[in-house]
Amino acid sequence: MEKLKKQQILDDDVLEQLADAHQAPTLSIEKTDRMRNTLMAKIRQKKATKIQQFITVRGGDDGWIEALPGAKIKVLQGDISVANSLLSYFVQLEPAFKLPAHEHLFDEEILMLEGDLTLGNTTLSAGDFHFAAAGSRHGATSTNQGCLAYIRGGLPV
Repeated sequence: MEKLKKQQILDDDVLEQLADAHQAPTLSIEKTDRMRNTLMAKIRQKKATKIQQFITVRGGDDGWIEALPGAKIKVLQGDISVANSLLSYFVQLEPAFKLPAHEHLFDEEILMLEGDLTLGNTTLSAGDFHFAAAGSRHGATSTNQGCLAYIRGGLPV
């Protein structure tokens, strides 16, 4: 059986004029509230099925992944198997580790726990906090002593 081809019945200029003449309907407050509540209930239901209520990651040597030579990560929250995803993780860098400049797909927060970390012209040490906005790019990353840091963001790309 031959498929029916969709034919345009009205000319483009007529369709455009009809679209411009269309006015949004005026809804009562009750209908607007009902639509909003239904939508929000569906969003809450979807979030509840996707997000775990509690996650506990124990300290220790298990769960570390060698991301690059001289760099190990331990994912605390998020799915590392999903490309370019938002994660919470520890990073442990060996002394003299270097990484070229990179861009941030997400906002990135770094809390230094041990050692030193240089990001472009900024050097961090234990207790320091650093924020990089999504889309920002900083110079090369390096460490002299090695470091342990908590990071909330994406893996460097």
